[in-house]
Amino acid sequence: MRTIIVFALALTVSPFVSGDNHDNSWRGVDLDRWFGVQFEVCKLRPGKTMSDVMKLDNEARKQFAANTQGISLLRLTPMFSHAMPGDSAADYLNIVMGSIPDIGASWDKWMASESAQNLMAKSNAVAECTFKFARAKNRVAKIDALDASPNRLMSLEWCAKRDNIQWDQLVERHDAWEAAYADDSPAMAWNIVAPRLGSGERQGHFMHMVSYANATQLMANEEWIANGGGSNAVRGYRDGYATCEDPAIYNATYVYRNE
Repeated sequence: MRTIIVFALALTVSPFVSGDNHDNSWRGVDLDRWFGVQFEVCKLRPGKTMSDVMKLDNEARKQFAANTQGISLLRLTPMFSHAMPGDSAADYLNIVMGSIPDIGASWDKWMASESAQNLMAKSNAVAECTFKFARAKNRVAKIDALDASPNRLMSLEWCAKRDNIQWDQLVERHDAWEAAYADDSPAMAWNIVAPRLGSGERQGHFMHMVSYANATQLMANEEWIANGGGSNAVRGYRDGYATCEDPAIYNATYVYRNE
């Protein structure tokens, strides 16, 4: 069954891990527990480009190695975004992942470091960014595929449960998808993300976050939706359980990986 692959970060003892049926961690994240996901939503300042952002990456890696613990940093740039001609949108996202205590300890180390603060000032001169903190629950992770490359495509799909549905009913629906997840499905990973700090209008919503190895995998999922019966699965979920935006797709690459 492939119904869940349309919805869903990438987080060994085997190449395939189900989030509720293992005792395992990956890159410092215990997959049995809710973990932390910090979003840095960034808009380039006038005259600045992504090249200016990337010029700071070597320093960022140095500072992450010296002034954080147990966390990794991914950068996402839009591929298929919700922005329309004439509309403003985030130019890129930085995503930090790790255990919730490690994110807290890393913030304390970062704020106490003069060199890290200097990097923050340089970054602020390039882009205006806001921080959002969420917690995430891993549902599916194909570890070998995730470790094969620092690059991937990521799908972010915001949803809100329908008023006539209880949260435990929604969890049961997700449990059923996880149990039926097919090993040959295109997606490498699926997490549920719940916004927490700085969430604004997203409070009470949730996000399906999916990772694909490449555009071929992404379009295999789109082919299933278009011609393989997947549209019925999408419609059934949206009609019966949650209202959802269409997914936004991002190119993602690690800036720093916690090993």
